[in-house]
Amino acid sequence: MTINFRPLSEKDANYSNVFDLYEKAFSDAQRVPPQILRYRMRNGKAGFNIIYEHDNWIGFIYNVEYMDIVFVQFFAISELCRSRGYGSKVMDLMRELHSGKRIVLNIEELDEKAENYQQRIKRKAFYEKNGFEPSGYIVKESAQRLEMLVQGGVITKQEIEEMYKYLMGNILGFLFGPKVIKI
Repeated sequence: MTINFRPLSEKDANYSNVFDLYEKAFSDAQRVPPQILRYRMRNGKAGFNIIYEHDNWIGFIYNVEYMDIVFVQFFAISELCRSRGYGSKVMDLMRELHSGKRIVLNIEELDEKAENYQQRIKRKAFYEKNGFEPSGYIVKESAQRLEMLVQGGVITKQEIEEMYKYLMGNILGFLFGPKVIKI
């Protein structure tokens, strides 16, 4: 199973599949409006990649680099390809491509009252199986609480806050940036 990343392009045959999957895989609270993602893509923002095994579309990943931190903002495998080892292969490739850097991502906080509680448990187990550990922080965004996981080291509250300011810009980061809570 050889997978690779290809930069998302409007010319890619799976361009619309990526945005369909994006809409299905992430809740309204988690999604950035697709127009913003398309704008970033058109303006040379690296990190939005389509995942392929040879010429077969597998899914997509969107990550942003800040200093020695790679923040995986969105990652989804096509429903047709799930439970076939692709997620672990993507994490292996991320470690290879970003050797020496910390990789961080957010998952929905485990909440027994949540409708998708079992899915949340499976998601956390998947990432732990692939070398991620709890960072010790919850990222509270406007409509949700997310647990930050990290691979390749630790991350501080200050680094998380600075990373979000970088992602959002100083003004938006100050006004709308998430609250970082030590757990």
